[in-house]
Amino acid sequence: MSKTEKLISKILEGCTACHGDDQPTHEEEQSRMAVSDLRNIAENVTELQSLVDENFPLEDWAEAKITKAADYVRSVLQYIKYEVDREGEPDEKEHTKIYIATDPRTLGL
Repeated sequence: MSKTEKLISKILEGCTACHGDDQPTHEEEQSRMAVSDLRNIAENVTELQSLVDENFPLEDWAEAKITKAADYVRSVLQYIKYEVDREGEPDEKEHTKIYIATDPRTLGL
């Protein structure tokens, strides 16, 4: 993505005409909730690590829940890393690209 495309994308994100009267978009609301959930997960993990050491006798169901949670978080991390590495933005079909002609030949001058 070029600098111009990034700038236009940033301008459109802040455009109240595009999103309505300063109301967060559905995607923004989802992102806020996800960030809040991630903070809670991190806090719970920190507390759990302080209570459980390698010799703590965990029941099978508790160990299974920890394994499943680790797998879920790892899956989301891998997906987001892929998306960021690919273009630095989520799925392209959700975005409209705007191209600005700066070459005088393309402008017909």
